[in-house]
Amino acid sequence: MGHPVWNLRTKTPQSEAATVPWHQDSAYLDNDSYNVLQATAWIPLLGANEKNGCMEVISGGHLAGKVARHTCCWGDTWYVETDIEDAEKRLNVDFVRDKVLCPVPYGGMLLINNMIPHRSLNNVSDDIRWSLDLRWQTPEKPVGFYGMKQGVLMRSEKNPVKEIDWDGFNSVDRHREADKECTGDVKEDPFDTTIVGPWMKKWEMTHTNRHTAQLTSRLEASWHKA
Repeated sequence: MGHPVWNLRTKTPQSEAATVPWHQDSAYLDNDSYNVLQATAWIPLLGANEKNGCMEVISGGHLAGKVARHTCCWGDTWYVETDIEDAEKRLNVDFVRDKVLCPVPYGGMLLINNMIPHRSLNNVSDDIRWSLDLRWQTPEKPVGFYGMKQGVLMRSEKNPVKEIDWDGFNSVDRHREADKECTGDVKEDPFDTTIVGPWMKKWEMTHTNRHTAQLTSRLEASWHKA
């Protein structure tokens, strides 16, 4: 089954919003998916290297099958960030010794899973680095997306060549659903570039910025309406 979270990313040069700190993908999801294997294909649309911002992973970080403590939100972004001290103890890894740079040539891809700590490096080149990330899992297990959107069935044992129901999948806008899940409403300004999501309420908020301020203000407004 295709997971409801997929992304087409543009990593512009020297952009904080496109530079993703250390995290595990499960840190963004509901705890009910922690025991689910979710495979991710990270596909750069041009050769990805250290200069234009390829990925780094922590080798063996998935073997403990645990999610380390994360905090919210990193820099001027909506990203959560791994607590490295906690992760090294909980996952039995060393973020210096076990760090692996993962350059990917054009036409290649990087396969990881939801438990592997990883990050996306800063783009210090003069080019925009484009990429896709797509996820899959067994359809019998929860996707961990807080009930906001379900996955799309690609095939099954009974129907190995299934006609995919893209209409049903595309009818739900996950960004609007994330707004409603967090604050009870949907932001009205189409030019508002702030992003909020349930993961912001899941982890300790140790840094505030315009995204967390948007969450706080809209929560306060919804409380007053109630």
